[in-house]
Amino acid sequence: MSSLKTEQYQLHHWEPGDSVLREEFNENFAKLDVSTRLFFGSYTGDGAAERLISLPITPKAVLLFTRDGKVNIQYGNYRLTYGGMALPGCPVYADNSKIDIALEVTTSGFTAHHSDSSSCRCNKTSIVYHYLALC
Repeated sequence: MSSLKTEQYQLHHWEPGDSVLREEFNENFAKLDVSTRLFFGSYTGDGAAERLISLPITPKAVLLFTRDGKVNIQYGNYRLTYGGMALPGCPVYADNSKIDIALEVTTSGFTAHHSDSSSCRCNKTSIVYHYLALC
């Protein structure tokens, strides 16, 4: 049986005189399996109205930005939305409209939206986007 536990995850940690139990290994693996995972990647926009970027589990947060680091671009009186940070149930809206969703978390990843008639530009043709997802 382990006599110590790690500070952050409270995992079993054995000293030289400790007995090693299989159950403690299984408990450690179960704790690690549910810890936060980080996914990152990129895609090139294809102009589709909606584009699902699949991840193995539901993200807790998604940060999206263009290759040059932009999330918004001011264009005359409009602010075009090229990214931002979305949380489950808290999408990024285009131009603060609370109507047009630009980026949203889904159970299988996230959806990037594009529309030439609104300020949504998270899947604009030929634009390279980078994302960081905490799962």
